[in-house]
Amino acid sequence: MNSMNNIITTPRTRPPKQVITNNVYKIVISKDFTGLCNQLWSVISGIIKCIKECRHMLLIDKFLLNVHTKSYCSINKILCLPSMNIFLRKYNLEIADGMLINERNTPGLQIVQLGWEVIQDPANDDLKKELFQSIRFTRYIVDPPLKFVNGIKNHRKKGTINVVHLRIEPDWLNHVSGHSNPHISTEVVYNEIANKYIDLIQKHIQQDELTFLLTGSSNNKVIDYLRNNQYAYFLFPKITPYREMNAAMDMVIGKQCNNVFIGCGGSSFSDILLHRITGDNIRKYLC
Repeated sequence: MNSMNNIITTPRTRPPKQVITNNVYKIVISKDFTGLCNQLWSVISGIIKCIKECRHMLLIDKFLLNVHTKSYCSINKILCLPSMNIFLRKYNLEIADGMLINERNTPGLQIVQLGWEVIQDPANDDLKKELFQSIRFTRYIVDPPLKFVNGIKNHRKKGTINVVHLRIEPDWLNHVSGHSNPHISTEVVYNEIANKYIDLIQKHIQQDELTFLLTGSSNNKVIDYLRNNQYAYFLFPKITPYREMNAAMDMVIGKQCNNVFIGCGGSSFSDILLHRITGDNIRKYLC
């Protein structure tokens, strides 16, 4: 897999026939360090801003595939824009691939780069939840994880699906350790987080229930506990060389939860899944 053209077959979205710049925003969603969820936060923030300011088109700039790299793709390789636009008709808003628009030929186009002020404004909570649930990924993102889940689920009697977002990778341990006051070592942070996960699993998940782990760490004491106690747990393999595409596929699996969700407090990935996982009988817990 040497290029994006070799791994993605989603057709490019045609550019809008006419861009009336006083009615349009273009949003920059990626910086050097932005992963999947921060980029999705930016998309949702841009949509909220357009809705509140009665803009009718939002152009979305390129998507960063791996943090701290220059690997990008167009947003229509990740998000199914036509499907999302069906939902956005109620707000008289259309989102489009900003990489198809030549800024030099579009004078007056207003480019915005938003922080967390929109997504974290309590006045936007209801709209934010609705928009998170409206996110639609492309078939390239959706089909492999759904095939994985259904292939396992179809061979089991129970239809129960639990999801654990196991945020225990080194970058998260360093983040928590670096922001602790007084300072706590990464080893202490690791053991505290792992023990919280194990405690919640012991209390809320049965060994014979199907449980999918969403994680970038396959070697840790939580997985050791699940294996040693014969839990029916599964990890979806990372099938692309792109961290943020793999995260989007994990998010598709997370959406299939119908029983217990265990996430990580402070994680943007868990935060989005809390909004996207719906159902009256689903129990949700954070470590």
